[in-house]
Amino acid sequence: MSAKNHMRLLQEKYPAAFRADAEPMLELDCGEGWFEIVETLCALLSDMNLRRVDTKTYLLCAKEKFGALLVLVSGRDPEAHEWIRYAELESALTCEICGGKGTLVYRDGWQRTRCEMHSTVVRLAEDE
Repeated sequence: MSAKNHMRLLQEKYPAAFRADAEPMLELDCGEGWFEIVETLCALLSDMNLRRVDTKTYLLCAKEKFGALLVLVSGRDPEAHEWIRYAELESALTCEICGGKGTLVYRDGWQRTRCEMHSTVVRLAEDE
């Protein structure tokens, strides 16, 4: 499934994790191996936003940066930022392609998190 389609599904499943007017700004730019990490984060943000009336934290962007997940949100809730940090750390141990156990690899000037089987894959097919 493409990242764009996955983002659309996440918005439908967890609408409280996204600002209603944020459609043009939303970005999911990572491999399928990290989709579960992003979905877990959306579920946590959605649950938190439904429980709270004063402070809301919305997902704006989740993308690969220097071999790990970079998550951008609106809001400064400390609990949400703990989850975000966990998601970013988890991605550094998860193959971006398949979701298996991964490590940071350097190849052709790129940093990527890959499992042993995908360690030679530098760029994702949709990046090319």
